[in-house]
Amino acid sequence: MHLEYTPEQQRLRTELRTYFATLVPDNAYARYAEPAAQKRFYRDTVRRLGADGWLGVGWPKEYGGRGLTPMEQFIFFDEAA
Repeated sequence: MHLEYTPEQQRLRTELRTYFATLVPDNAYARYAEPAAQKRFYRDTVRRLGADGWLGVGWPKEYGGRGLTPMEQFIFFDEAA
């Protein structure tokens, strides 16, 4: 069995990779080493995810979510990790 991403899934992966690269810069670990800074970074990151519409990836669109398929949700969480 040969499994590949569809072109739409590959575009989503590319979009998310770019999004998370800007959301969490390479030097984030060093910049947010202090506990207070870590809390602030986490809170700000979750707020940004919510503002950008990425918190409800599996929710139906009619309820304000993205309505992503299970495979697209997997891609989201894979790139978020």
